[in-house]
Formats: sequence, C-alpha cells, structure tokens
Amino acid sequence: MALAAPAPAAAPPAHRSGTAAVVAPADAGDLYLPVLARHGWNSVAVTTTPAAHPSDAYLAHITHRSSLRRTAAHLENLGVQAVIAGSTAGTKLADRLADRLHLPGNTADSADIRRDTGFTGAALLDAGLTAPRSIRTTRLSDALNWAAFTQVSGLILQHHDPAHPHPGHFCRTADDITHAWRRLQSCTSQPLVLREHLTGTQFRIHTLTGPGPGGSTDHIITAIWSETRTPGQQTCRADLLSHRGLLARALALYTMRALDTLGVRYGPAYATVTFIPDRGPALLSLRTAPYADFASDVLRRATGHDPIRDTVLLLTSVQRHQAPQQRHAHVTKVALLPERDGVLDPALLRTITNLPTVAATTELHADTPVHAGQIAGRLLLVADDSRAINQDHQVIRAAEYLGLYRGAA
Repeated sequence: MALAAPAPAAAPPAHRSGTAAVVAPADAGDLYLPVLARHGWNSVAVTTTPAAHPSDAYLAHITHRSSLRRTAAHLENLGVQAVIAGSTAGTKLADRLADRLHLPGNTADSADIRRDTGFTGAALLDAGLTAPRSIRTTRLSDALNWAAFTQVSGLILQHHDPAHPHPGHFCRTADDITHAWRRLQSCTSQPLVLREHLTGTQFRIHTLTGPGPGGSTDHIITAIWSETRTPGQQTCRADLLSHRGLLARALALYTMRALDTLGVRYGPAYATVTFIPDRGPALLSLRTAPYADFASDVLRRATGHDPIRDTVLLLTSVQRHQAPQQRHAHVTKVALLPERDGVLDPALLRTITNLPTVAATTELHADTPVHAGQIAGRLLLVADDSRAINQDHQVIRAAEYLGLYRGAA
C-alpha cells in the first residue's frame, strides 16, 4: 500500500507554561509528568479504561470511551497545547487526538500501519525501500503456502504488534511453522506475521522528530545501538554505536526515509533495523511509544541523550537538545540469560556487579529465583576503552557458566 506524502507539520507549542495530554500513561510514559512540571507545564492523563488510575499529580484524568469528539472537547477546555503517547497502548489515540485538536502529531491515517509489522513492511516495499518479505494472515494454511512458494531457508513467525513482548519463533520447516503457530495464536481472529529471517546485525535506532525549515519535517538520530541476539531472538548485548562512519550514515539515511514513509512527523520513535550486506538496511519494526532505559541518569551523563527529557524539551519550547560534541565513552548493555531455572549466587553476583566498567544495573539480589529463557537482569558497562568492556563482558559470561544461576528455584 502506498502512502501519500506527509502533510506539513503543524506549528508546535512554544509557551513558557502550558498543559500537555499524556495518553494512556504507564511505565516510561509516567516519567513525562515530573519533567513537564520542571518546565512549568501541567499534565492531563487520558486513559482508555476506567480501571486505570494514573498518579494524582496529573491536573485532570479523562477517560476516553468511544467519542473522539468528546475527548478532544474536554482537552480543549483544559487548554491542552500538546498531545503525547504515554505508552504503546496510547499511540493511535494520541495521533488521532492531536489531529483533531490541530496540534503536532504523527499522521493519524497511518497509525495502524505503524502499529502492525505486516502493514509496515508492505508500506516500505511499496515505497521502494528495503524490507523483509512477509505475509500477515489469520490462517495457518496461508502461511504454509506462502512459505512453500517463497522457499526461504529461514523464517520468523511473530505477533503482528511490534510491542508484543514475545520476540518470535525461528522456523525452517513447515512443522516448525505449525508448532510455532499453535504456540503464538491465542484466537482464530488474531493475525500473525511470517517473514523472512534476515541474518544481518540488528540495530535499535532512536529518533526525535519535529518541525524543520519551511514547514518540513526534521528527524534527528539520537542513538544507535548495535544488538547481539540469541538464537531465540533475545538481545543479550547492545553496544552504543558512534554516529560517525559509513555504517551509521547508511542506517540514519534509511531510517529517516522510513519515518517519512510511515507518517512519523512528531515526537520520539525507535526502530529495529537490520543491515544486509548485499541489500542494505531493512526495517523490522517501529514504535512511537515513550522509552526509558533502566539507567537513564548514567546514560545521560555518558551519551548526552535522554529520550524523556529531549521529548519534553521539544514539546514545551520547540527546541532540540543539543548533545555535547561526540563523546568517546564506550557504552554496552548486557543481559543476564539463564539457561535453566535457579537462583542468583551471592558470591558470583557480587563479582559481576563490582566489575570496573559496571556503571549501573537493574535490581539484582542474591538468591532471587531466575527462570530459563527469561532475562534475569541487565548491567550497563561504561569505559573509555572498549577492551575493558569486552574483558568484563567475558567475566560476566564466565560467571554464568560457573554457576551464577545455581541450584533449583
């Protein structure tokens, strides 16, 4: 399906104080509240279910039921001057409300395309951009027929929603597809996406979009993470990539074209892109939901980038945060991946958390139960020399092998 060229971005808010609507705030989205307050802005929570109870620090709580007109009227009466998604669940409604209120936002007509990997890939291919070949279907027979026709050696069967926590199943045969289909499809009406498995390195690319000169849309690449994945498609290591070099430039140019094609005109986004040596970059998924790392303060000091802070700065003052000149620190995120059930060994846990390059971790406590195939925690490694990070990474993997996840849970 071809997409029309995006319309010129609406003039964004430029007020010393104001009110922002945070749609379906949760987890990272709730972090907008204190940062907006520091800029003198109030926040209004727009929830999609009456059962949701955001923080009492919001100026008002509005429950959106079915009437876009009514919800938009409530926000207009409250003087809302900006709309931002507070979670993945709020992205589509945020785009529609911004469009209704004539405020900056992503193209509302393409919201479903951004929220569905099958539609996303089709839109990119129609626009002449590289993307994985795929089929989106509710029928196993269609998926099997497509796999037999394409004769691709490796395939990924995954949920159509890029926000789904399951990374997907790698499949080689029709039996693999059938087995994975029965594990993933919870109801007969739920579509799944079967796509070719692209073997290149995967990158997580963070962007911030706002108005450019002459009514254009301007995308800024704020961070590029090079990811190492397990055969089960879980990210076990991610290294922050320098913005310099031909690879970073190729990824950035492709991502900006993909954002234009998919109607991203305002706010934060992050894309999963792979690089195929003979075909170039290819987008696997896109999300326009808020994002916050487990060690945002440390990352801000190491990289100069903070997705929540930078988005709020764009909302409240139309300014882009200017990161300091390219930093030379090497930054790596490492995931702990137990291969069997157990508990965290106190001595080995103390060893890895006290390594010289470990700057932050998620909550890790001795004797905490861990489960096979589930990430047990993450560590952030920061150093001036990449060799120091690689050495400590080897120690972490050795600790896993020696019994970090000892015993039975």
